[in-house]
Order: sequence, then C-alpha cells, then structure tokens
Amino acid sequence: MTKIFYFSGTGNCYNVANRLSKKLHGSIECLADYVAAPYVVEDECIGIVTPVYSMDLPAITEEFLQRLALRKPKYIFVVATMGMMAGRTLAHARKILAARKYALTAGFAVTLPDNSIVFPSTEGLKKKYLGEEAVKVDAIAENVKNCFSNISTLNDSGIWRIFNAVGMWTLVTLLDAKNKKVDAGKCTGCGTCAKICPAHSIHMQNGKPHFDATCFTCFGCAHWCPQGAISLGRLHPGAKTRYVHPHIKVQEFAGQTVLKDWGDK
Repeated sequence: MTKIFYFSGTGNCYNVANRLSKKLHGSIECLADYVAAPYVVEDECIGIVTPVYSMDLPAITEEFLQRLALRKPKYIFVVATMGMMAGRTLAHARKILAARKYALTAGFAVTLPDNSIVFPSTEGLKKKYLGEEAVKVDAIAENVKNCFSNISTLNDSGIWRIFNAVGMWTLVTLLDAKNKKVDAGKCTGCGTCAKICPAHSIHMQNGKPHFDATCFTCFGCAHWCPQGAISLGRLHPGAKTRYVHPHIKVQEFAGQTVLKDWGDK
C-alpha cells in the first residue's frame, strides 16, 4: 500500500497529495497530525508532499522527517510544490532520511501558484501552473509505479542555506509574519481560520480568533479568511495577493484537521 503525508496551508500540497493517492490507490494524512501522534507506518511506498519555504523545507516537514518511523519501506519519494524553485528542499529531505537509515528513492517538483504574499504569482502564471498540474502529478504517479529513481540529481548547495536563513529571518523578524492581527470590523466570527489551521493554533474566543505560538507560518488563515480580516505582521493580503487552490473547497480542506465544530457557525 501507499501512504502519502502532506503539509498544506492553502491547498496546493493537499490537492497534489489527493491526486497522487487516487492514482496510486493509497491514503493521505496531514504530516502535522502525525508529528502530534507518531506511529510506525507499515506501508511499503511512502510519499511526502511539502511546500518550499525560502528554498528549503518548512520546519514542520523537517520535524516530521526526523520523527517518521517506518517498518519496511521499499520506495520513498518527496514532492515539493513551489512558486519558483525548489532550492535544497529535496536534497535536504534526502539528507535527513539518510541520517535515519532511510533511503530516499526519488524527488519531484511541481510548480504551482505562490502563496507567499510577498512574491505572488501573476494571474497568467497561476493559469499556466494550474493548467499543467494534473499532467505533472500524473507523470509523478507513473514514475512511482515504475520505481523511478533520481537521487543522484538531488544535490545540496550552501547558497540555498544562506538564501533560506535570510528569507526566514526577513519573514519572521523584519516582516513580523507570525504576529497575526484581526480586523474586528471585518471579522464575522465564522471560524474558518481555526478550522483550516494545520497547527491547531487558532481558537475562537467570544466569536473572534485567538492565536497561540505553534504557528507554522503557512499563511493559510489569511488566505482562507472569507472577509480578508487577518493580517500577518506587516503583510496585508489583498485581492491580488490572496490565494487558495481553486479546486479545493474550504469545508474539504478543514477536514484535514480533527475538528468537531464545523457546523457551529
């Protein structure tokens, strides 16, 4: 059997993981949920679908790779979804797995619209990337079925480490992106942000969202908010910078987390 783990803030990785699971007759699971409750994975084919954060792995994906416990894996692959370049994402995943005596078999990349807010994809690029997604993901599924390997091409570079360090420092320190604020005049208390949060770090209190320190900086809350009421430090998503995958409905995406109160609002 095939097990695909994913991390997704605005639906790109979630959509890719879903399509891969159907093509490979497997199942999917949010890797953040696995980190919260690890177990030994019995499946022989393991996929990890992750976004690219400043040319590297998100911290939560890195933690997942450090905790992942596999019984007898025969084929492990990683898919990086990216707005521009994958950087060291795939090579870094390979390095972490190798240190834990797991062999990465293949790494793939799929270009999709960027949800960074800082560098949003143009409308033209969004249309292009989304139009090519299904073909690229189906090709990955065929490669997995054929036990394709390309690990010799997954090389690391010091320049990507520097890029990541500078990029994340800029995001967290200079742009203060983890400091989320809610415009009380716009917020209707619908609870969408709390329901889609993969970190379970948003809780509704007196009809308004409150944020704790476990944020993964996925930007999902700001992008999914139907009123555009959430800002991220100095980042204020607008009509041209907000993005969620058009094939994913918010109710479906909320199902990635274990929540019982979808019908409360």
